[in-house]
Amino acid sequence: MYQQVKCVQQKSLRSCGRSGSVYEFNSRLQDIMQVQYGIETALLESVVRNATGEGIGRLHELVSAQKTVLHSDMETKLVLRSFYEELFTLASNCMLSMLSVQLIPMFEEGRELYMAVAFNRKTLYEHNKKLVFCIEELDEVGACAALRGQLLRMGTYYSVYLN
Repeated sequence: MYQQVKCVQQKSLRSCGRSGSVYEFNSRLQDIMQVQYGIETALLESVVRNATGEGIGRLHELVSAQKTVLHSDMETKLVLRSFYEELFTLASNCMLSMLSVQLIPMFEEGRELYMAVAFNRKTLYEHNKKLVFCIEELDEVGACAALRGQLLRMGTYYSVYLN
């Protein structure tokens, strides 16, 4: 997908040359982008679908758990994996909606931006809290706004998958 990581990562990598570490980072990032596409699609499906009260309860519990581990990248990563698994469960019986189809190009266009933004656990927690609220209220417009904010303000969910 990308042959070289742009210099926007210079801050975290300390180099934009063609060293092995840059190549390794770039390769992992490409794999993570594929995972992210599935995560975003599942999230959109769960927003349009009327999630059960039990499913919403589990999402609330996971967001609360995320708040308690904000001090740790590793613990946050584990909680977020559970959060996304739950979103996949909620979306499992849902077909792609018109909403999903309209937003997929936005995610495609945003990938370069994703690479430039550093992961921020607290911001991610706030966005997930907002997204769960929108799912609970069946607020597609609010969910779209939260997703757009996620893209513009902190980049993406998949930063947590970087080691």
